[in-house]
Amino acid sequence: MARKSILMLFGIVILGLLLRIYRITTLPMYGDELTIALDTYSIMKTGMDSTGTKLPVTFQMGSGRPGGYIYASVPFVYLFGPTEWGVRSLSLLSSVGIIILMYFLGKKFFNDNVGLIAGFITSISLWDIYLARGGFEAHFALFLALFGTVLYLYGKYIPWAISWGLAIFTYPTFKLTLPFMFLILVWYGGIKNVFKNKFFVSALIILVLFGCLAVRETLRGVSEERFLNINIFSDTNLRERIIQLNNEERTFSTLPISLKPIFYNKPFEYSRVILENYMENLSPRFLYLRGDGNPRHNPGEWGMFYLVELPLIFMGIASLWKKEMKTLILLISWILITPLATMFINDAHGLRNALMLPPFILLTSYALSNLSRKLAYFFVAIILIQSVFVLQRVYFLAPGKFASFWSSEAKMASLSAINNKDSGKVITLSTKKIDNIEYAYEVYAKVDPDLVIGQYGTFPKVYGNVIIDNAK
Repeated sequence: MARKSILMLFGIVILGLLLRIYRITTLPMYGDELTIALDTYSIMKTGMDSTGTKLPVTFQMGSGRPGGYIYASVPFVYLFGPTEWGVRSLSLLSSVGIIILMYFLGKKFFNDNVGLIAGFITSISLWDIYLARGGFEAHFALFLALFGTVLYLYGKYIPWAISWGLAIFTYPTFKLTLPFMFLILVWYGGIKNVFKNKFFVSALIILVLFGCLAVRETLRGVSEERFLNINIFSDTNLRERIIQLNNEERTFSTLPISLKPIFYNKPFEYSRVILENYMENLSPRFLYLRGDGNPRHNPGEWGMFYLVELPLIFMGIASLWKKEMKTLILLISWILITPLATMFINDAHGLRNALMLPPFILLTSYALSNLSRKLAYFFVAIILIQSVFVLQRVYFLAPGKFASFWSSEAKMASLSAINNKDSGKVITLSTKKIDNIEYAYEVYAKVDPDLVIGQYGTFPKVYGNVIIDNAK
């Protein structure tokens, strides 16, 4: 790296860090962050999670949460305690890593200039800013997956395998997407070339070991609990609608009775729902207009990318079509692979689709690098103008408008109980009235993990004169 590139990249990283840190604690920890804080604090203090399981691979809290984010957060919880900083520091630093990795990715695929543009676009990326400001496991997993991809492209196969292995134990969708990514990368680099490397086979063995452990966790039924609860096949309302639709269409149809089940059936309707879900994850509405509608993943209430990035994407595709077809195929395949892990769940999702962030940014960056300087500055200016309007919503509107989505009531009730715990009065906190209070009090009060473990799954929970009950 030339000194000029190093200085520019350093400035880009600082810009990205400032955009992500500013007012990061104005929103308290929401439910998943609270359980992450609880488990991390418990692991740090006792070597057990908050249910009493010794060093689990998959954590029972969070409906089968992979342990990657929790174990990697231990140093930050040690430094900052089970607080917003303790839970979010890992995600925040993941952003720094992703910005740097995007530089190396752009440089590897194209040149140093594209790498710097990719780092800059990532530093101001709305999607990545959103992910950096919460304790999102998907963001750390994205860093690990991207780190592994860069290592692979630079021929560092052993650390590539370790990084990808850790990614699948950080966020579950990577169990499906990374195997497809592997096939694309092997095709891109050339099968003969990679198998000539003596470390490649060792790397594959490492990945197989991680894969076997993942299969073990799946067969034990502890790692896929959340997916089993939220996928389209477990949606009873959807099932009933499909049954009613099939009955109605078979009634109206004039086909022979023996043929009706062939054309009007549940597999066909479920296939259509899956296709619709897949396309929704790639829709302009999700990517450029409205996002996923979840104020935790999209506090700016716009798309996940800037509006002006849409024409730049097409410019990048058109340019690569003529000059770098193989790289274009890789990037488009990367984008198309990502929704495969989300199409069995209704609605687009800012966390589950995070893996498609890098290829979109690379296409945008390549397009900008091929424009005249004046036109490139024009597009960047449009991006910066929209960023001002969106980020002011993130910093100043979202903390008030979406406070309830971030368990603010639970934090206020917990702090009030903490301030009055020596008053001698019994303080009762109801889980029926205050969402996530059973985790919030234990986290904000830094309750001894042994006490938390001892009362796991029971109500009422008694912590001195503070009682957490599930009665109305």
